[in-house]
Amino acid sequence: MNADAVATVNPSLPPDPVAPPPAVVIDGSYRFGTYGAAIPVVNLLDASGSSPVRRALRGLRTKEWQAFQAGDDDTFILGAVYTAKVSGLLQVLVVNKAAATIQRWQKLVPGWVPAVAHGLSGTRSHGHAGGFSVTFTNEFDDGVVRIDATHPGRGDLAPLELHGVGRCGADDAGHLVIVHPFADGRALYSHKTMMPFDASVRVGSDEIGLAEDRGFLIIDDHHGEYPRPQRYDWLTAVRRSPTGLIEGFNLTANQVRDREVFNENALWIANAVHRLPAITVERPNGPWGKWHARDRSGAVDVTFTPTVRNSLHLGPRRCLAEYYAPYGWFEGAIDTGSARLELDGFFGMGEQKLIRL
Repeated sequence: MNADAVATVNPSLPPDPVAPPPAVVIDGSYRFGTYGAAIPVVNLLDASGSSPVRRALRGLRTKEWQAFQAGDDDTFILGAVYTAKVSGLLQVLVVNKAAATIQRWQKLVPGWVPAVAHGLSGTRSHGHAGGFSVTFTNEFDDGVVRIDATHPGRGDLAPLELHGVGRCGADDAGHLVIVHPFADGRALYSHKTMMPFDASVRVGSDEIGLAEDRGFLIIDDHHGEYPRPQRYDWLTAVRRSPTGLIEGFNLTANQVRDREVFNENALWIANAVHRLPAITVERPNGPWGKWHARDRSGAVDVTFTPTVRNSLHLGPRRCLAEYYAPYGWFEGAIDTGSARLELDGFFGMGEQKLIRL
């Protein structure tokens, strides 16, 4: 593999992360930038001009979720607590990589059912409905995040139990935190980090577990007052290297302004985060064919081949939401000029999202 240091620096890379502010909004103004640690207070609704009416409207427009991707060499798991205010979603998906199979525990709920934390220390993101429960217990100041998910099962759907702890302290995880402007001045906040993960996973009577010292976890904490319609392309994957290091990447093409400066594209190697340029995503054969992610400088040359289909649409003829989220294998390479990752054999997911709600 794996990460090969070289002497040159890619001039197309965005600025390095800096120390975070105490809050996303201070004195009515967004603190736009890219940061290398958690922002203690996530208070998008405190932006200037937030009269009680404006604040309520801003809150209704803000999409919020805390999500995770986890697994080991054999299994890939996604879970989320998501609210678009008019509707919400609780979700856990378990993918067998080799067999290309997927099991889904998911439930559409009213938008007020999921509660998404505003900050990642001493907080919980959670949702509960019909015996289905997904909970994030966030203690980032202590370097820990806990994930618990349970479902009683029904019909052909087996019961689910997932309980795990991720280690996100400075020695274990690198953090990429963004507060970026949309074209109309609205803000996107996101905190992404990759870390080791120890978990027990039971599906029915099968103990899947995660192989000792091979578990990984991505946390995606996300709050955005997106333009309407909301749209983006996203690709991510993570693994443990043969020596046990966390390795992964995040590639997003979204609606933020000045994407050469404001993007959340990055490469993770152990607890180091390496910034990446703005990218574009092409799907010449649609969402179930190959995806190609590239940048203008040649730093990113990634191909994603879906093997497991996954989608969720709302409304007649998908008029409210059109969402494709396949799982599959990656090939290609990412080279920042200071770090390089060969992606052949990485497993992960992509999203093509268009939301009109």
